[in-house]
Parts: sequence; C-alpha cells; structure tokens
Amino acid sequence: MGKITMGLDIGFSSIKVVVLSTDGKNKKLVSLGHVVSPSPGIVSDSDLDLEAVANAIKNLVSEVKAPTKDVIIALPESRIFTRVIYDLPYLSDDELGQAIRFAAEEFVPMPVQDVNLNYQVIFRSPQKGPKSRTVVFVIASSKMLVNKYLKVLGIAELKPVVIETEVIAATRSLISTNPYSPTTLLVQLGATTTDYAIVSEDLILLTRSISTGGNALTRAIAQNFNFELVQSEEYKKVYGLLEDQLEGKLFQIIRPIIDVIAAEGKRVIQAHEIQNRQIPVKRVVLTGGGSQLPGLVRYFTSVLELEVQEADPWSTINIDPSLKGKLATEGPLYSVAVGLALKQI
Repeated sequence: MGKITMGLDIGFSSIKVVVLSTDGKNKKLVSLGHVVSPSPGIVSDSDLDLEAVANAIKNLVSEVKAPTKDVIIALPESRIFTRVIYDLPYLSDDELGQAIRFAAEEFVPMPVQDVNLNYQVIFRSPQKGPKSRTVVFVIASSKMLVNKYLKVLGIAELKPVVIETEVIAATRSLISTNPYSPTTLLVQLGATTTDYAIVSEDLILLTRSISTGGNALTRAIAQNFNFELVQSEEYKKVYGLLEDQLEGKLFQIIRPIIDVIAAEGKRVIQAHEIQNRQIPVKRVVLTGGGSQLPGLVRYFTSVLELEVQEADPWSTINIDPSLKGKLATEGPLYSVAVGLALKQI
C-alpha cells in the first residue's frame, strides 16, 4: 500500500478526514468521511464539549477504517494571526528571529510569550545593501489554542505529527499541485468565517479572515421566510443565488451577505496589488462548504471581473470509481483535509 497519511480538518460545523496512500508518484484515496461537529464544538473551553468533539473524531476515524493513528491537523484561520511583513531590511537568519518577535508585537493582540511564532522567508535580497530587503510570512498561534487541539486529539487516541493552518493546507491541494497556476485569490467559505489568501508561485502573499460565513445566509433565510434552520439550509443549497427561482426572493435575501464576502475579496486583491503590482491576481478559486451555493461562481465572476472556479482538491489523486459520485457533490468540502494528507507525501 505504500506510505499512509491522514488529514483531519476539525471545522466549526463539520469534521472531515481523508486517508491517502502513496507509492512512488501515485497518490491514491484510501478512505474519507465527514460528520457534523457537536455544538458548540472546538470553540468551547468546557471539558465536556471537548470530549464530545474527541468522541466524534474517534468514531469518524474508526468508521473510515484509518490504518494509522498519526494525523495532520490544521488550526482555523480566524483563530490565528498571520501577516506578510514587507518592510524588513536584509537580515541573516539569526537577526530575522529577533526582528520577527519585535514585528509580531504590532499585529498579535496578546503577549508574544503566549504564542508560537513560525515564519517562512518569501524573498531575501542576494546581498546586503541600501535597497536590499527581506519579505517574510509570519504565523502566530496561541499556545492555549494549540494545547486545546492536542488535548482533543489525545482523548481521541490520535497522534498529531504536524499542525499547520487551513489556508496553507487548502493551497497545497488546490494550487501547489499545478505548476502553471496563475496568481490566485483563494476564498474559503466556511460556516462561521470566510478566509482569503493570495497565492503566487506556491507562496502565500496575503491572508485575511472575516466573521461572515454560510450560517449567516441560513439565518437570514430563516428570519425572512419564518423557517426552521434545517429547512433554511435546504433552500439555500437548492436555490442559492439563482435569480429565476422563487421569484428571486431568496436571491434578494442572501445577496447583501454575499456582497460583503465579495467586497472583502476585492479589498484583499487591492491590498495585494499595492504591494505586488508586477503579479496581479488572474483567478479566483472558491472552496469550503459554502462554495457550492448555486449561482455563486457566476455571481463572483460578474462582481470581481475575474475567472472564478470551484475547487477541485482531487486532481492529482487516483480515486476508486465507486467514490467518484460522492465526490462530485462533496469534493470541495475536503480541500483542507486533502491538503493536510498531502503534507507528508
């Protein structure tokens, strides 16, 4: 079977797992599955709530018959702090560590000693000089947050081998697999948040997260139609942004929320192009559960005036024909979990 890796995406609304095997260059899907996250889920600090999450994970891993206890997980973009720092001079590796700790104090709203700091050098001038510079992608994660995830995995009897961020994982499955990918805005539409990342030549150049997601659409439908949330969710999935359905009523209800998400995408593109005029954004990729909203690709295309695609994290993975039907409808849900499983392949 070759090497086995398991990616676990602990989302606020659902938990997804993907098991891959690799033999040389061939990557194969072994199994996958998802369950609804117990509420309030991983955002809670209560031991009982965290145990419920751990038990849901344990049952899911058992259900997909994962042949390993080693797991790769991601931290949610909305709970960590990321920044690309452009204005550093030429610095050696030793100097960089000190400079990043100092720079982090400006964008991390907690004492630096309480976070784990990781960074990746995006660009460094070949030598020191008056115009030389260093550009760095910095990730700061709360030690308490990391410990919470480790606690949940411990209860679930799993062994975390790597912890990274959702956007890094999604970038790996959706963009890094294609060497010809143009500069891309990745938009990850989750239940409670929407995350954005600009990716160029396999490097993340900008990230942002807003607290507007799919749940806001469901609540708006429930309030306007006086529906239960379950019925609102069904209407959202079936009619979405289709103007010719239900006399356009649903479209009118959810369009203002979609406009908030699209407008933030425009701002992210503008912020990127101020710093990087030479590599303008050429494409938008939509991922996450919310990306399957009917009419969304067409609407984003008209608003952003760019090519817009729905995510396909499976393009380089061999899939058993019996699973292809399931993935046709659920494929984009697994972008983060696939990216995590690909981490060590």
